Amino acid sequence: GSMRRKIAIVTDTTTDIPQEMAEEMGIFVAPLTLIIGGKPYRDKVDISSAEFYRMLPDLDPLPTTSGVNPDDFLEAYQKALAEAESVICLTVAAALSMTFSSACSAREKLPQADITVVDSQTAVAGEALIALAAARAAQEGKGKAEVLNLIHDLIPRVDVLLTADTLEYLHRGGRLTAPQALLGKLLGFRPILRLRDGKIVPIGRARSRRQSIAQLLTIMEGEVGQGKEICAAIMHALALEETMKLKDQVAERFRCRELHVLDDLGPVAGTHLGPGTLGVGYYVCPTN
Repeated sequence: GSMRRKIAIVTDTTTDIPQEMAEEMGIFVAPLTLIIGGKPYRDKVDISSAEFYRMLPDLDPLPTTSGVNPDDFLEAYQKALAEAESVICLTVAAALSMTFSSACSAREKLPQADITVVDSQTAVAGEALIALAAARAAQEGKGKAEVLNLIHDLIPRVDVLLTADTLEYLHRGGRLTAPQALLGKLLGFRPILRLRDGKIVPIGRARSRRQSIAQLLTIMEGEVGQGKEICAAIMHALALEETMKLKDQVAERFRCRELHVLDDLGPVAGTHLGPGTLGVGYYVCPTN
């Protein structure tokens, strides 16, 4: 028969890891839930990103989001445990979603199983990068303690910088950490936002799309420093052409060990960030 792996990685749909990549890396993905007009839809299962963005302009009130249902985690754990001895479940920041507590309650339903739940303290591209690094380490045959050490080493290193068309979605979705006065200053501008430590904070503003991307890259250069090698992932919502341009700019300006382009932001993240979101998650590669 086939040899069982030591570890499988379970994560959630805010990572936007393309399905083929998830399958190739042995990552199991549990869907968050979106509630539209009182009806639940599982992110990317019952509603695709494309369908969601088509509906969004007409949705009033905005959909609400409710993390991953414990049953969906249970299903992902069972699939993962069929292939591996133990599971590491990496979730979207607990500060942003009930997904983490849901992952913990699903774990309690499998008391005999070896499942460790970790709060990534990030989301979207940042969470994707940690999940991919953990899955790669697992594929290389590293033990559970080693993979958990890697994850905990990456969590404080990972940074996500993004620009949105508008702050309206974040503001309405209640996911923005910013004083009211600052929001007024951002009206009519394109905000530049940072997602770190489970918080989404405005850190800059620009008049045009081009300026906001240039500013984002300048901020990133300041953070990375000279000549350091990075792993990065481009995230976007309905901005494929600009995504490819941003990918080229990142490849040009940084030494990239890895540079991924993620799928369109799923319906749950899309509800909070809105169409036109473009950004990059990255970390400086640990030197060893």
